Amino acid sequence: MIEITDAKIIKYQFEVPINRSPADIWDVMINKIDAWWMDDFRALGNGSIVTLNAERGGQLIESNADGADLEWYRIQMVSPGQALYLVGYMAPDWGGPTTSMLKLAVEERSDGGALVVSDALLGNVTEASANSAESGWKILFGDGLKNFAER
Repeated sequence: MIEITDAKIIKYQFEVPINRSPADIWDVMINKIDAWWMDDFRALGNGSIVTLNAERGGQLIESNADGADLEWYRIQMVSPGQALYLVGYMAPDWGGPTTSMLKLAVEERSDGGALVVSDALLGNVTEASANSAESGWKILFGDGLKNFAER
């Protein structure tokens, strides 16, 4: 059976204000990712380990003790202390095929810093799936990263 569908592009952006310096936000985002990555977002289950190798070609990976590995994203570009550009793929089992081009930028604000999240989804994407992705990132970065960084 052959199924032909039209690919779509949906973009969104939002900001998470964080009461810390941009340098502190960057450090927590990159070097303490497993500590703030919430259990509900661990695709391989509680107890998995999330790592981020923040260099071009590096990976955002989740692994568990059983040997399962999931590549969430691959790093396309790094501007140290400022921005990560990541490219990730969603398989048909997860609603794809879809490519996510995610940018995480740390910026200074008058009262601290902010994480600016920009994503462009290309492929089998609907308004509902884009809203779900955006909502998920808002929870992960707002409740996970922000709350951990502001402790």
